[in-house]
Amino acid sequence: MKKKNRAYRYFMPVVYAVFVYILWELAGTLVAYVVGKITGNWEETLYSSYISMLLNEMLTFVIMFALFHRKSEFIRKEKSRVSWLLLSGMFIFPIIQIGDDLMTIAHGEKVFSLLSGKGICFFLICCVASLSIGLLEEYVWRGILLNMFLAAWGKKKHGIYGAVVVSSLGFGLCHYRNLLAGQDFADTTKQVIYAGCFGVFLAALFLQTNHLFVPILVHGLCNFSNFFMNEILGWNYTVWKYDDILQGVLAVFYLIAGFYVVYRGMQESRT
Repeated sequence: MKKKNRAYRYFMPVVYAVFVYILWELAGTLVAYVVGKITGNWEETLYSSYISMLLNEMLTFVIMFALFHRKSEFIRKEKSRVSWLLLSGMFIFPIIQIGDDLMTIAHGEKVFSLLSGKGICFFLICCVASLSIGLLEEYVWRGILLNMFLAAWGKKKHGIYGAVVVSSLGFGLCHYRNLLAGQDFADTTKQVIYAGCFGVFLAALFLQTNHLFVPILVHGLCNFSNFFMNEILGWNYTVWKYDDILQGVLAVFYLIAGFYVVYRGMQESRT
């Protein structure tokens, strides 16, 4: 009977995670479809495509919050053992990513000026849209799923690793929804792999600080710099020919840094 209860405790979070993932994809697709129908051709303009994305993220967040707010945590109840030196070191990798985007903007041929009315307006819209994406995705994959797996598996070391891996895997796979927007399968798969590695890093940030605010901020800033760079340069990927290599290297570093911080956190909790 004990073995049966133990198997149930370990297996049910996986079933629940699959349910959340399917609901995420269905809710996001449905909301995007409805927003597209309401806005019509208006959605195809530069500003309105991001406004539509913002509406999609906000409405999907409302759905997920209404269903799962009792199972999620913005602030973990665990005692914080944050190492500020280690935490500061973690921020090197997002800074490199954001710095690469800013340098690309500075050296690329711009479609519109940063200081024009169009540039300022888009800057503000992109800020809000990026933070809304960070809020929604962190709420679901770290706030709901990571916490749910930690509650079921987190009493043992391998359970904590499993919680980080499975929640990050779901976060990576959810980016396959971009195929519906016409994105190439190979490029989407690269994005899925990168997002999965980034998810491990964000999970480590959450476990290290016990606050969802920190991964939301890092996630939002990285999205913002990438969105803003691509729109300013007209989605010209030939500006920085080594970008794919850099993104691959960053993905590996995100993965290694994330697991190292999780490991350090477990070591510190035992002392």
